[in-house]
Amino acid sequence: MAVFVCLLRAIGPVTHAKMSMAALRGECVIAGFQNVATVLNTGNVLLSAERSATEVRSRVQDVVDSFDINSEVFVRTSRQLTDLVKANPFAEAAQDHPSAVGVCFFQRTPPWPDWLISYDGPEVLATIASHLCIDYGTQISTSRLDVEKRLGVSMTMRNWNTVVTLAKRSSALARG
Repeated sequence: MAVFVCLLRAIGPVTHAKMSMAALRGECVIAGFQNVATVLNTGNVLLSAERSATEVRSRVQDVVDSFDINSEVFVRTSRQLTDLVKANPFAEAAQDHPSAVGVCFFQRTPPWPDWLISYDGPEVLATIASHLCIDYGTQISTSRLDVEKRLGVSMTMRNWNTVVTLAKRSSALARG
């Protein structure tokens, strides 16, 4: 049975009024998933399934849609997250200021444009497989880098602390 990490986009106080993490867990169990757990309060769901990532995404999206909220679901396997953490492009930043290192998750790898390769802003960028990693330096909130607008695709982002936590928890679940 495979372990998946489902990342919901734009989860916060407004969405919690319509969909608590407990209700999300319950509906995922009803949808046939096993070992369902939410991590933090920002729409991170760990689960096991004998389905493909595409099927998991579709079914979890149906669950989220049933709450009448507008939140896109992004899915990664436990292995993908573990590999991402191992490939850490910003080891020093991940130690020094992990909450200001972001990882952008996309449905599929976008065509990385030339501006991204030659980007010379205050942020430092690196791509790992289908992920864009960003070292924001001091804090994310001061950045003027609008990744979605510049790439023209939707995404969700988690900080490095959250990515490491999700990788560890999903890996432990995969080991049984």
